[in-house]
Amino acid sequence: MENLVKKNKEVKSSLKVGLSEDNRAGVAEILNLILADESVLYTKTRNFHWNVTGPLFYSLHNMLEEEYQQLATNIDEIAERVRQMGFKAVGSMQEFLDITRLKEASKDVPTDTDMVKKLVEDHEALIRLMREDINKLEDELNDAGTSDFVTALMQQHEKTAWMLRSLLK
Repeated sequence: MENLVKKNKEVKSSLKVGLSEDNRAGVAEILNLILADESVLYTKTRNFHWNVTGPLFYSLHNMLEEEYQQLATNIDEIAERVRQMGFKAVGSMQEFLDITRLKEASKDVPTDTDMVKKLVEDHEALIRLMREDINKLEDELNDAGTSDFVTALMQQHEKTAWMLRSLLK
């Protein structure tokens, strides 16, 4: 990832936001990881929305539509925050797959309950990863603003994981 940030770096000597260029590069690196993770989760959620069948069809189909729309909004905001730091946001499927911390969905279509289980696992994984990211943003990179931004994203994932888990009861 470090090479990706260096390769895509735009030197903005006039950018004076209270963070050094190195800190902004570190922030952009973390945000690009989150951007890739959210993009992979978006694609998986959209895939499951399209292909869900079974007893949970109606509720899951509608819930997943709301979820992928929220993920699309998040993705846009994350990419814009990378740009605010003066760096390029990753944007191709290959870049996402190269750096994501999640696993892409298999070609097989899981059952409706297996879809829910897989999405719960991904949301919980993102919650754990974002907790680590938040600590780095605060402790190492001194960026309280981005830390708050990622905290809000994490809270969305906490709520979504809770709602998905409720379908499994």
